[in-house]
Amino acid sequence: GGNSASTDNKSDVLTLSSHALELHKTVRKTCVSALILMRNKGAMDPLVLLELFFQLLATISDKGLRELLHRHVVNDVPTSTSDEKVNRSIQSFFHKILANSNNKQQTSDESAGYYEKHDSPDEDASTVAAKRATDMVCELYRRHVWTDERAIAILASAAASPIPNVMTRAMRFFLNIEEKMKQDEEKDSEWDQANNHIDYHRHSKRTASRKRHVEKQVKTRKKAQNKRQMGEAYEAIVMTEASLEASKKLYPAIELLRDPQGLAELVLKRLRNQKYTHEVKMLIINFITRLVGNHELLLLPLYPLLQRYMGGHQRDVTAILAYTVQACHSQVPPQDIFGILKTVAHNFITERCSGEQMAVGINAVRCICARVPSILAEEDEGLDEEFQNAVSIDMEAFVRDLAGYAKHRDRSVSIAGRAFTNFVRDVHPSLLQGKDRGSQGSALHRAGVKPLKYGQQNVAVGVRGADLLVEYEAKKRAAQMKEFSDDEEDDSDGDEEDGIEAVPMKGTHDDTTDDDEGDEEAEASDGDDDDDDEEKEDEEAEESDEEAPQLVLTEGDDKEPLDLSKMSPKERKKLQQEVSSSRIFSAKDFIKMRKLVEREERLKRDPRAAAKRKRALAQGEDFDELTDEDDDDDSDEDDDEDEINTPGMVNPWDIQADAKRKRQSKAERLEKVLSGRSKFESKTRQGGSTNVEKKRRKNFVMSKFSSETRRKTAVQKVTSQQKKGKVYKHEAKKRRRKM
Repeated sequence: GGNSASTDNKSDVLTLSSHALELHKTVRKTCVSALILMRNKGAMDPLVLLELFFQLLATISDKGLRELLHRHVVNDVPTSTSDEKVNRSIQSFFHKILANSNNKQQTSDESAGYYEKHDSPDEDASTVAAKRATDMVCELYRRHVWTDERAIAILASAAASPIPNVMTRAMRFFLNIEEKMKQDEEKDSEWDQANNHIDYHRHSKRTASRKRHVEKQVKTRKKAQNKRQMGEAYEAIVMTEASLEASKKLYPAIELLRDPQGLAELVLKRLRNQKYTHEVKMLIINFITRLVGNHELLLLPLYPLLQRYMGGHQRDVTAILAYTVQACHSQVPPQDIFGILKTVAHNFITERCSGEQMAVGINAVRCICARVPSILAEEDEGLDEEFQNAVSIDMEAFVRDLAGYAKHRDRSVSIAGRAFTNFVRDVHPSLLQGKDRGSQGSALHRAGVKPLKYGQQNVAVGVRGADLLVEYEAKKRAAQMKEFSDDEEDDSDGDEEDGIEAVPMKGTHDDTTDDDEGDEEAEASDGDDDDDDEEKEDEEAEESDEEAPQLVLTEGDDKEPLDLSKMSPKERKKLQQEVSSSRIFSAKDFIKMRKLVEREERLKRDPRAAAKRKRALAQGEDFDELTDEDDDDDSDEDDDEDEINTPGMVNPWDIQADAKRKRQSKAERLEKVLSGRSKFESKTRQGGSTNVEKKRRKNFVMSKFSSETRRKTAVQKVTSQQKKGKVYKHEAKKRRRKM
């Protein structure tokens, strides 16, 4: 019976695939609906039905049927995720469709570069199937169904497709999928808050029935949310808590590519050799630069290509500059970046350009230098022979020239110039003039702060801050010993002055005491001593668990405390390596080391803090205990965990001039008005008005004879009487004039 049913299903599928074009569209849609119903009942193989539906999608130009098939495939695939074998076979089928379309070469440059929003009637079946497969995989990733590397590999093959429609769909996925998923989450939360309000009975008496009522509301709300998200496939999916938590935190899709270097080179070759529309060119440049920036690829032919689009009157030139910033990272040779800086300076940062253009150019230079700080450390002297013909810049003159725009007459240019000056102050203050360094830049200049040259790296020698921890513990121990000795001296001086005999220390015996009394006291305190010994042993064990064993002897145990200021950098690194290799650090030690490193950096950057520390040392206060103020951690880390971070992404409005207020549209003005109303109505704290507010709003007649008002009037009367009673008498020495 089972074999005959399967053969009947296959015959029905073959009949529909061979005679689909001959059937009327209503009959054809009814047959497809019947097959979908059979698949939902479990009577159809998903792979056989998938092949049939893709044949119908590719050959039949019926919009309603295509929407029905697309919706069914997207809702049916999640039901097969529980079976890994079926899931892999479906992914292999999608990959095969895209591979077949990629193998077909396109003959003319016009057909290769022409991009349309809608499907053209002349497209062959493989092109339509590839576009539909790309859309389906993108939608499945957006719904958190396929978020593994195999789905990313399918979309990577789509991005490498010679078909522009397929390629642009995949590129938009890699560039914008995180933002779309974030928007979906926000819409879901807004819908839940609007439609599924839960009464938690916060202001009612807690009873068992009300508790059950709250649990039922939460369960119903969660069920409705899942059903709305998953659609028809919700009943067949078992949503576990582990899968929900894993789906919330995803890596960016562009980070999961297997061969980003090969993909970037292939797309760049197509961009240089084929003709595309302007929108497609901008999309391809955005995709390539994001690949280069995220994966730190070396794609040196990209930078001369970007310089061709950096004209002052180029269309979307701000986006080109933003994409150029995306393509810069620390592994790019500075000689390739110098050409970009010269082009930007020549086309944007000149007096013949408008203020907005100059501000955009200065901001772009600042962002490029922030991503490639090694270009600030490059010098013209001593270039290698292979770089003699390369573009070079006198960075000191270039930086000082841009810093001079901080006093430009245009406000947007002056803001961009000040931002660039502040950046150079933090990174390489020696390039600026003394008047532009400021107090913080001067302190960093004295400390010799400068970026690493190209190819240099800071190699960690041990745990950072281990030497500071040893110095801190040695000084703390010395301060405690000094305080203890001072207390003993004060006690001994006080006893000698009062004539009181010293009390014998614990463990000493007085010979004048009787043996009998000692025996009785010993017998009475045997049980207490045993209990005290056990408690002390437990406390010592707990302390030994909390504090890490000190396996290295620090200087200053028997001599003076350790002072790192008297040690050379090599000696400090050696001490740091010795301590890190011979000591087990606890969690508290790591917190202390982080705070000590932050304190040292603050003393380097803040002259006031350094002067305060210098005064403390002059007064003999060598030890400065750690406090909560030394912890400079950002308190917004927990808030940023929920936000999807897309590293390497640079928006064009990040480098635009921000001095002038942009003209708002009517919708933006209305939104601002409504937000102001909600802010005015909302309260920053719970409860009613405070006593101060009530007092301020109180009618004067009611408070006219209050005690506070009478006290004020009494004080005013006394002061006025004192002023009236003061008489300026004539001096007796002066003689009056005779009238």
